[in-house]
Amino acid sequence: MRDKSSRKSSNSSSQSGVAIITAMLVVALGTITVVAIVSRQQLDLQREKNEAIIQNARSFATSGERFAASLLFLDHEAGLRENTDSLDDDWAQTIPPISIDEMLLQGCIVDMQGRFNLNNIVNAEGDADPVQVDILKRLLGEVSIDVSKAEAIIDWVDKDLNATVPDGAEDDYYTGLEPAYRSTNGPFSAVSELQLVKGFSPSVPEEAEDYKLLLPHIAALPVTGGQTRINVNTATPEVLSSLSEFMQPLGADMSRWETGAYEDYPGCEDIFDLTPDDSPDRLAEDEELEPYLFEQDFISEAAVETGEEVVPPNTISVTSRFFQIRVDVSGGDATLTQYSLLERDAEGRSKVIFRARDTL
Repeated sequence: MRDKSSRKSSNSSSQSGVAIITAMLVVALGTITVVAIVSRQQLDLQREKNEAIIQNARSFATSGERFAASLLFLDHEAGLRENTDSLDDDWAQTIPPISIDEMLLQGCIVDMQGRFNLNNIVNAEGDADPVQVDILKRLLGEVSIDVSKAEAIIDWVDKDLNATVPDGAEDDYYTGLEPAYRSTNGPFSAVSELQLVKGFSPSVPEEAEDYKLLLPHIAALPVTGGQTRINVNTATPEVLSSLSEFMQPLGADMSRWETGAYEDYPGCEDIFDLTPDDSPDRLAEDEELEPYLFEQDFISEAAVETGEEVVPPNTISVTSRFFQIRVDVSGGDATLTQYSLLERDAEGRSKVIFRARDTL
């Protein structure tokens, strides 16, 4: 009898222990489930909050883009200085930080026709244009980049698949890279695309530095209406010097840029000179640096210096159609930079050609 009683007591204790452990497991699983549900809800709420902040920042960036378009329209309507475009216009300044609903907005407008258009180097048939190729080569030399790198740039946009000898590159070169890709054999869609071209890889420090040196002087503009012209009122000294061999010693003196502020591109903070009137770094406003009202004024001034017709036909202008808008938005744990390429028509209205966020 004692043995049976002891056995019953032992079984009862075991069952009680199992029940307690089971109960503890159930409580633990329930706790884990509740914590998981709460954590998921918190993540969902944070995700929704972040998405709302991002959407808000994008809306502000688009508003900044529209504000810039309105400045370009007002500039066209004012028609100052024979309706030319120059660094004296109201749009050519850095917009200081503006606080709106706990968001900070700032930015600038850059005349992209003050730069060399990479898409100009081929003609309407897709063949290399000798005049534009020479300008590109001189520009590379002006910024201390190996001139032979022009050959790979030409191969990237020309229609044929034959690499230019000796330093060009076509698909047989690019498909051998890791990761592999192919050349476009068509227009650049953005200047950052140059980093895909042989000689400008961001993964090679020396090539990345060459890209950085060239960036303030180049653009990737549509050529559906024909090759774009360089606006001599906004062109950098290096771009002016690249127009011809005769222009090489004249670019610095004939450029409207008094300082190298344009080298801060694509940043906005210091790209336009807003220093006090008595500062030696201020954009000069003396008579010698008045904007050119007509292309012939520039050509004539250069001819006086050299005794030669120094500019190839149909390469320069004193007006512009293409402008890049940069808008920086920060606040609410969000930071966003938007780049928009605008084309302004003959009536002063602008349309967006290209838009990118956080990268050119």
